[in-house]
Amino acid sequence: MSMRKVVADKLLWETLKRWKRSSPETDRLQFLQSVPFFNELTNWQLKSVSEIIFERSYDANELIFEEGQPGAAWFLIMHGKVSVEIYREKYTARLATLEKGAFFGEMALLDESPRSASARALEPTRTLALYRNDLNRLIEKDPQTACQIYRALARIVGDRLRSTNELVQNETEKVAA
Repeated sequence: MSMRKVVADKLLWETLKRWKRSSPETDRLQFLQSVPFFNELTNWQLKSVSEIIFERSYDANELIFEEGQPGAAWFLIMHGKVSVEIYREKYTARLATLEKGAFFGEMALLDESPRSASARALEPTRTLALYRNDLNRLIEKDPQTACQIYRALARIVGDRLRSTNELVQNETEKVAA
């Protein structure tokens, strides 16, 4: 085999390896696309969202946010586990344990109301955070994408409200019986 062919083959395979390898940006976009919150966005819209979202890592038992704090961001779990908890004088109640692909703190995208619960990493956890101020800036830059995010948010908040109403109704019926 000639030296020229060896060099050409090497260049070809090196190029193919680069195409095949995923980049952190590609991995992030694929992850975002897999989350129901973003699954109706186009690749271009996902890229726009990816540019305003922040990645953060938390150690086991580290608080992500605390009940009563003003809400500022929505969180999406890329890796790890998060406990959503409420603290009372004599006990702590775990409301949910969330894993990869789950999100929490969505009400912070709507207003600055105090957090209704705390979120704590149960193990080393990596999240993406979308801040309300960044979403507000996206409204000016890309209103269609921001509108789709707000639609997804409305759908999710509505689903969670319906579920809560069903729980309250079931508990009320048990007490009345």
